[in-house]
Amino acid sequence: MVKLPFCEFCVRTRLLCHRCQSLIDGGEYQWLDVEVSAALLAAGQRVGAQDLEYVKSYDIGDLVVVLMRNAKKLSRSAHAALERELSAALRRGARVIEYGGMNEVVAQLISPARLLTISTSWLPDGTTETTIKIPARESRKLPIRPEALQAVISKIFSVRVKVELVRERELRA
Repeated sequence: MVKLPFCEFCVRTRLLCHRCQSLIDGGEYQWLDVEVSAALLAAGQRVGAQDLEYVKSYDIGDLVVVLMRNAKKLSRSAHAALERELSAALRRGARVIEYGGMNEVVAQLISPARLLTISTSWLPDGTTETTIKIPARESRKLPIRPEALQAVISKIFSVRVKVELVRERELRA
């Protein structure tokens, strides 16, 4: 069974109780989260997903990024089946990502492309900027555009992010 932030009855009927409605009104979740939760309830039973915990979803145009805890416990075939079920239910692509540290989330988001480095710079005005470097020759392997990656990582971790496609020769210099 998938652990959700919303009541199962509210998710199935799409009529939210006071508690579930307050989660949306407070800005913690959006209606997309209710739709993804409904798809997870249906898909989780068919796929046999156990001990999964839903965290949050992010809309990136034609792709929905679904953050979950314990997603790594799924077998590769169950993980792929869950993504297929979610994609069919949401009528667009879906990526199920294990929620964790920034390095782990970014590596899963850009897979099968390779991640070179993630570094944080402290700026003179007291803010920070995180730079994610990906080899330019692997840009074709990226499942999402660098601008969309930048936007979703900024939303997930509430930091300013810059994604750079670099030639590896530039790193050695």
